[in-house]
This record gives sequence, C-alpha cells and structure tokens, in this order.
Amino acid sequence: MPVPRPDPAAEPLGERLVLTTLDLLAEEGLDALTLRHIARRAGVSHGAPLRHFRSRGDLLAEVAARGFAMLSESVEKSAAQLGPDAGPRERLRAGSRAYVEAALARPGLFALMFRPELLDAENPSFVAQGTAAFEQLLAQVRAAQASGWHLERDSRLLAGGVWSALHGLASLWTQGAFAVPVPNASLDDAIDTTLDLMTGDLPKGVAPGGIR
Repeated sequence: MPVPRPDPAAEPLGERLVLTTLDLLAEEGLDALTLRHIARRAGVSHGAPLRHFRSRGDLLAEVAARGFAMLSESVEKSAAQLGPDAGPRERLRAGSRAYVEAALARPGLFALMFRPELLDAENPSFVAQGTAAFEQLLAQVRAAQASGWHLERDSRLLAGGVWSALHGLASLWTQGAFAVPVPNASLDDAIDTTLDLMTGDLPKGVAPGGIR
C-alpha cells in the first residue's frame, strides 16, 4: 500500500525520494527501482538522487531502514495490546504474529529489506534500524529464557532460529509457495502451527521473579 503523504513537492528531496521508492515498491515491485524511474516518479531530474544519496544502494538501504522501523513499531504495538499479566510466551507469540503480518502487508518492502546485494550495508539508518529490530526480538527471547525456555541455548542463536522460522513462513506465504503442498491451510493455521512448534513448551503467564 502506498505511504500516506502530504504534497510531495513540499517534502525535502531525500524524504521525497524515500517515500517515492516505497510507493514504487508497493505498486510495481523491486524491478521498478532504477534511479531514473524513481527520479521520474518523484518529479526530479535523473541525477537528483545522487545529489542526496551516495548511490542507488544507499537510497535503497534508507528505504529498507524504514521497513525495519515499521516492523519494530508493529511488534511494539502487539506487546502493548496485551494485558499486564501477559507472560513471555504471550509476548513472544504476539511479536511473532506481528512480524508475519507486517511482512504480508508490505511484501515488496519486506523483500528489499533482505536483499543485501541491493543495499549499502554501511548506511547508518539501515544499520541502526536493522540492529534495533533484532535486539527487540532478542529481548523477547531472553525474557522467555528467564522463565526456563531453552535456558541452555545461546540467546542470539535462539533468536536467530525464531527469526528464521518466521521469515521463512512469511516468504513462502507471500510467494504463494506455502499453498502448493498445504492447500487447505489458512494463514492463521500456518502462524499458529509455527508458533506452537517454537513456543509450545514455554510457560504461560508471568515468569518467576516478575520477568514478563
């Protein structure tokens, strides 16, 4: 879906280019993201993007950073909607569902976020937002471990495993590949099964010592 925005002509050039790229991703996908096409859509000269960004990869990394920020916001909102007695299992499950739903809401952006060959890995916003998104998941995993869930495992490796499962489900679903071997499953079925496999032995409610 296009990003709601005021009059594009009133926006700073960098912001206009980022929002234009987000719109193109939603409407036309990754193949549309040439600098010339982005500039034309933004109503600027074809050389204008390189006066604000070091390269196409720098611009796309800035866009991907917005995706990670949106993802973190979705996960944060999912936790805020839980009641005060929600424990680490409920919080991890809510965050996991938010991850999949955010990916399905913006499949083009989701695809760009995990295409390192297209992105400038040194873009500061990309580094900061990508790191923050993983640290958010890591905090939920550590809270779950504090309740006794896979306490013996390395926290970062465990968080990576949870991320891999969710990312795989989101990717397969957006590409329509999941429905080929499992034609009768709903998205809720797929999410719930994945989460049950990951968190079925995680205690419910408030963890010992008040950790949530």
